[in-house]
Amino acid sequence: MMAQRSPENEGPLTWIGNFPVYVSTALAGVHGLTLILTAVAMAAGAEGFLQAFVFSSQAVTKDYSLWQTCTYAFVHRPSYWLLLVELYLLVAFGKEIETYLGRKSFVKLYAGLLITPPLVLAAASWAGWPSIYWGSSALHFGIFVAFALLYPTAEILFSIQARWVALALLAINSLQCLALADYTSLTALGVDCIFACLIVGYFQGRFDRPERPVTSKVSPIRKYAPRQIETTDDDAVISIDPILEKISCNGMGSLNARERALLEKARAQLIAKDAEH
Repeated sequence: MMAQRSPENEGPLTWIGNFPVYVSTALAGVHGLTLILTAVAMAAGAEGFLQAFVFSSQAVTKDYSLWQTCTYAFVHRPSYWLLLVELYLLVAFGKEIETYLGRKSFVKLYAGLLITPPLVLAAASWAGWPSIYWGSSALHFGIFVAFALLYPTAEILFSIQARWVALALLAINSLQCLALADYTSLTALGVDCIFACLIVGYFQGRFDRPERPVTSKVSPIRKYAPRQIETTDDDAVISIDPILEKISCNGMGSLNARERALLEKARAQLIAKDAEH
């Protein structure tokens, strides 16, 4: 397990067999569903229906269509291959961020990345720069930037560290937006990157960073090599980290009877300590 667990970590939302379903996993499922709905609507010629959910600075500032500040990211562009890459970024790296920061903090990060660009674009419309924006490319790139800030030395692509991959992708995306004169997308990209830097810096001030830089390669599917657990009744809470790692990677079903008993004992100790305070 790469992440050092935060005090706010509440674990997965649910389990599908031995597969943990995190908030990032559920969000990827929602985006996959809206991808299908967008394709069906476009095939049926219902572009007018989709426009009600696309962000329009004029609609938000004059007609108060405030829902568009959230729904724009779920109206997907026809480049579905690129969208699959975005969803991979969300599942693979969002889980690591969620495990490190905790579920609530991850939701705050995702919500901020979602609504900050349209708020900036809406403010720009009052300065005479109307804009229309849709898609989740900047949003999910912001997730990857947040991961690269938490684990800058993690090797993720041909042994290249995350920080260099993030910088390279940022340069490529920025140049593409400039070549197409797509300044709206460029603004959204820049805003999400800045927001990711600010929010990760804030959360890192609350939690301890990993003791040493992460250099292992990142994969959404990792096998867990169990460690020997030597414990006494007094240090049961301290010694459950290997069990939590095993649950995160392989699920509750991978625990043996001794590990389940130790986990339950640690939970009882934490409840007792909370009651004392």
